[in-house]
Amino acid sequence: NLIAAGFLTYGGIFDQKIRRRLTNEWSDCLENLGIPYRSDMEIISYLSTSVDHLQWRDWGLPIDDLALQNAILLQRFNRYPLIVDPSGQATNFITNKFAGKKMLVTSFIDVAFMKTLASAIRFGTPLMVQDVETIDPVLNPILNKEFQKTGGRTLVHIGNEAIDFSPVFVVFLITRNPFARFSPDLCSRVTMINFTVTPNSLQSQALSAVLKAERPDVDSRRNEVLKMQGEQAAKMKDLEDQLLNKISAVQGNILDDDSVIKTLEFIKGEAKQLNLAIDKTKEILEEVKAVSNLYVPLAAVMTAVYFSLEGLSDIYFLYQYSLQFLFEVMSKVL
Repeated sequence: NLIAAGFLTYGGIFDQKIRRRLTNEWSDCLENLGIPYRSDMEIISYLSTSVDHLQWRDWGLPIDDLALQNAILLQRFNRYPLIVDPSGQATNFITNKFAGKKMLVTSFIDVAFMKTLASAIRFGTPLMVQDVETIDPVLNPILNKEFQKTGGRTLVHIGNEAIDFSPVFVVFLITRNPFARFSPDLCSRVTMINFTVTPNSLQSQALSAVLKAERPDVDSRRNEVLKMQGEQAAKMKDLEDQLLNKISAVQGNILDDDSVIKTLEFIKGEAKQLNLAIDKTKEILEEVKAVSNLYVPLAAVMTAVYFSLEGLSDIYFLYQYSLQFLFEVMSKVL
């Protein structure tokens, strides 16, 4: 899908509002050019599943649209990510995701940076480079993917040294500065991902925190329903694949093959039961949404408080309040 490809290539650097505007403009362009596209396509549901969302939540990702879009970008990138992460949410998410792979963490001012970089490249260890305000030229061969094939080995030059390059190596470049500016040349060689919190995303996170504290039963029920939706979607896809495989294997007239007819009848029965289950989960989600809406005004106030505090830095630069500070206060009050 052209719109999904455009989002993955160009959307990451922008906030949620501009991303939505871009997808709308791209849709209008496709329509004017007469190019077929899915007008009902949602980026999140098209590029991820409910099972993905639950896994990401376990890794500490807030379940709001902005965070989900960013997680998709972190999962589907071709160029190494450069992440704007003022709140530290992306750092926490990536750390948890790669917890079992002994991720290395460094920065350009670390005296052991070159040694850490070489080790990660050679052994395929995930690498996180923090406080990236500018890019050290030593990373250019990696970002440009300037690899050399020699006798079955893949080499990359880091400084004056040729290092064996592991195909599973990945590097995440992270800055906490929301006002950081990077050159167009650099942006073309990385996948920019903007985790700067927006009012809508923060309200969703605040609502989730309130529900977890005030109505843990509702929060648990919502998680269960999301898991069920993921399982149902996977099962429906499996049934579709079974049907297509059976039909493609038929030789001659499809109506003469009894096994295909039996398979069709079985899949029809399974699909009917699955659709009933899907309708039931939709009803449960509506009930959960009705309860959640009772706490929306509180979440909206919390969001307004945070952005008011954030604006104090315009008065004096020492007035700096992190998102983590807000959630700690919220947790204490709740």
